[in-house]
Amino acid sequence: MRRIRWTIAGIGFFAFLLTVTVESSFARQTNAQQKTAQSGKGTKRIQTKTRTTQTAQTTVTKKNQTSTTSKVKKTTVSQKGVRVKTSHSRSERRIVRVPSKKRVVSRSQRSRTSRVAKRGRTAPVRVAKRAEPVIVKDFQSVLLAEAESGQILFAEEIDKQWPAASLTKMMVGLIALEDITQERFSLHTPVVISERADRARGRTIGLRTGETFPLGELLQAMLVTSANDASVAVAERIRGSVEACVEVMNKRAQALGMTQTEFRTVNGMPLQDGSAGDFSSARDLVTLARALLQHELVLEWTSHHYAPFRDGLVMLPNTNRLVGKVDGVNGLKTGFTARARYNLVATAQRGSLSLIAVVLGGRNSRIRFDTAAHYLEWGFAHYTGQAPSERREGVHGQSFRPFRAVATRTAIR
Repeated sequence: MRRIRWTIAGIGFFAFLLTVTVESSFARQTNAQQKTAQSGKGTKRIQTKTRTTQTAQTTVTKKNQTSTTSKVKKTTVSQKGVRVKTSHSRSERRIVRVPSKKRVVSRSQRSRTSRVAKRGRTAPVRVAKRAEPVIVKDFQSVLLAEAESGQILFAEEIDKQWPAASLTKMMVGLIALEDITQERFSLHTPVVISERADRARGRTIGLRTGETFPLGELLQAMLVTSANDASVAVAERIRGSVEACVEVMNKRAQALGMTQTEFRTVNGMPLQDGSAGDFSSARDLVTLARALLQHELVLEWTSHHYAPFRDGLVMLPNTNRLVGKVDGVNGLKTGFTARARYNLVATAQRGSLSLIAVVLGGRNSRIRFDTAAHYLEWGFAHYTGQAPSERREGVHGQSFRPFRAVATRTAIR
């Protein structure tokens, strides 16, 4: 029994020693782990403190650099006196405005500076010589006459030969109307459009080869809207060809005493070499206008704003803009080419008095109309059946002043 007890006691003691040994080793291991963990935390804390210190130093350095830059920029602003944009970051932008002293610059200095700047911007341009003469006056010739007697009321360069342009069509119309009066033709005589008329240049009304129109309708289109193709068609119908008609036109001009007139076309267009083919003068054109006014159809056609064409489907505008703008104006004809500039023969009637105004070589279209309107108004205001004075033609007195500005009672637009 004793041996059993001692054996159990030894086993218990041995178990006790084993338990104490295991617990002590476990405790040592736990303490070592705790110490390791504490040492790791300390290292992290040291690293965190080091990074924080470096960040703070970097921030301080950037602030110093920013302050230095701002100081430099402020110094630049104060020295130059201009606007400078300073920004510490993209989200913060400020505009510093420093008032600068205003510099007083005279008008001559500004103009000189602008001229220098323009010279620097623009390249030199080569100016070509113009083949045509440069017109320095508002017009070349002007004439005002009483229509019935032909008495001249005002004259300036009325015998100067000048390109007639489309005023040539007045002679074609005179020959055609004289033929109608002599019953060689009628207003209803059919006219077949030729290929030559179809090829006419300048202002046309779209005639096509093979079309047929009444002679009166083509005459009206020729005088009212100055159609070049209609003029060729009329000339070919009444005389067989353009050349034959031109020959008759020159003979008729000589018979009327038009000494400064020569025709080479039937519509006033320049020749193939560009030169003017037809020439006349203000005196000769008054003579031609007086002969043309003997036919009542002329004023009946040219006194309206439009002329019907193609059975009324097309309305051709009147090129004479004085019609309906100036009281009493009832005709006649306009003309234009690059060499002739702007020509005009205008007729007007108030009461029993009829006047004819001729303007040749107008610098622009408005000048020819305003000049004619000016002298027509003057003629109706001063003419009483006798010449205003015994002054010779071309001599200007107190009432005869060259027209330079618009002085009409009716504005022309």
